[in-house]
Amino acid sequence: MERQELSHNGRIQRLAELTQELRQSHTTEQTLRAFEHGFAEGGQPLISLFLSTRGLTGGQYRLIRMALPGPHETSVDPMARTDAIHRGGIVSAVIDTQEAQLIQDVDWSDDWFFHEFLKEYGSLIAIPVANSQLPMNWVLLLRKAPHRFTVSDFENAMERVVLGGALLENQLLTADLTRAHKLIDREARQVGKLQRALLPDSVPQIAGLDIATSYEPCSRAGGDLYDVFPLKNLDADSAPNRWCILIGDAAGHGLAAAMVMAIVQAVLRAHPAGISSPAALLSHANRQLCSQRIGGFFTAFLGIYEPATRRLVYANAGHPAPLLKSATTGSFAALDAVLNFPLGIDEIERFEESAIDLQAGDDVLLYTDGIIELRNAHGEFFNQDRLARLFACGDNGPDSIVRRIRAAISAFNPDQPAPDDQTVVAVRVL
Repeated sequence: MERQELSHNGRIQRLAELTQELRQSHTTEQTLRAFEHGFAEGGQPLISLFLSTRGLTGGQYRLIRMALPGPHETSVDPMARTDAIHRGGIVSAVIDTQEAQLIQDVDWSDDWFFHEFLKEYGSLIAIPVANSQLPMNWVLLLRKAPHRFTVSDFENAMERVVLGGALLENQLLTADLTRAHKLIDREARQVGKLQRALLPDSVPQIAGLDIATSYEPCSRAGGDLYDVFPLKNLDADSAPNRWCILIGDAAGHGLAAAMVMAIVQAVLRAHPAGISSPAALLSHANRQLCSQRIGGFFTAFLGIYEPATRRLVYANAGHPAPLLKSATTGSFAALDAVLNFPLGIDEIERFEESAIDLQAGDDVLLYTDGIIELRNAHGEFFNQDRLARLFACGDNGPDSIVRRIRAAISAFNPDQPAPDDQTVVAVRVL
């Protein structure tokens, strides 16, 4: 293999130097400065003009930037879009052709706008910039008589315009993306705050129950939901005698999931007074989601608890079945007697329900799939069996259960962001 020596090639060397300078530029101003330095090689007086003809008729242009040599050098904001529209003279005639050009012996006497600045510059290179993202779409280079641009100069200028234009476009796109990211992040933070405000600040006191919760979204806003609220009585003046205990999960996560979560919560809390069962509540929410065609779906487990009888009637719309630990036998069971499609899929879905009579000391654990589907570095799932063992360990009440599960999750996948929202609700019958 023979390596070709290129260091003696001045053209390649100058392009390499320009590339390095462009790479080190971090702003559009620095990039355009690098442009001008690359054009002005050889120390000969040179002027560069950056023009825009976008949105204008033939021959019209705006002067975006003009760099003069020596003490007369003009520095104009490269992103500025001046309102002044010019027409006529040499520049209009050149850009009206829409082609790159090399022109010698330019006479500026009839050009009222540029005559004073450019009357001594008789050699001109004009290059259109085919890039819709940049503030200019023409670059004009002028050399002072008696010096002239050559065909080689023209080729070099074309290379520099293409190279610098690509970098400048990347810088503009990067700046736009950075601004958009900051805006989205700010909006996401606000949505996250609003979403957290929708969740109970503290779980309502329900006679005969002790409840603890944990909610960890994987981003600024999440699609998980838990809620505890009284079911409306037909007699509006009477104290609530039945309570809804809800956990749910919108498909996906982030802002869209957070909006679906908020809609479901609002629909369930504002249910008509005549709706009195978990199946009817889920049917009501399902019809609302399907009719709005919001896209996606929402899984939910909804139980209605009667403190007077310790009876829990529940329905399940595609959600992981809660776990029940019996204080009497110490055995475990999943509340999986019924299961239907998630909300938002089939408007005529008929939700079923089941019931269980709880005993003093029984524990119920509700959770979202972001916990059991969590993977560690070896690709292992946290899974329901691991969750059940943590649930069975000890007998210290809901707060301890939740803390134990959260600690195990952190140890299972340390220093890694969770890929999905994670919610736990632990309930004990007193």
